[in-house]
Amino acid sequence: MMSSNHKSFASNHSIIVIDDEIELAMLFKAFLSKEGLNVKSFTDPLLALDYVKETPDSLSLIITDLRMPGMNGIDLAKKIRGLNKNIKIFLMTAFDISDLKNNPDYKAARIDNLIQKPIHFSDLRNMIISALKTSV
Repeated sequence: MMSSNHKSFASNHSIIVIDDEIELAMLFKAFLSKEGLNVKSFTDPLLALDYVKETPDSLSLIITDLRMPGMNGIDLAKKIRGLNKNIKIFLMTAFDISDLKNNPDYKAARIDNLIQKPIHFSDLRNMIISALKTSV
């Protein structure tokens, strides 16, 4: 049954991962690529935003860190929402998230999933499968 998860991702799903820690960005990209997804990773949220502006309708999912230099993940998500209101957005953080859901900017960004770091890749895979099934 586990091998069927690998077939759950159609290769037409494009994902970008944004994390200012290069090791994490590369690790997420490697894992998601192995799962059969078309993945680009960025360590700079402003470069990621430029990429989204160039390809707003070709992306299925954005996975972004919350705290990054230049622009935080919530502001990035809000800007992406202005380009594509249907894209799925996951927000990752290693920090306390108990009060985040009451933040007006968080609500405006319409985050689809809040991920607490560290996350097990099996849990991330399940979140992605669930999110992408609803967008097909």
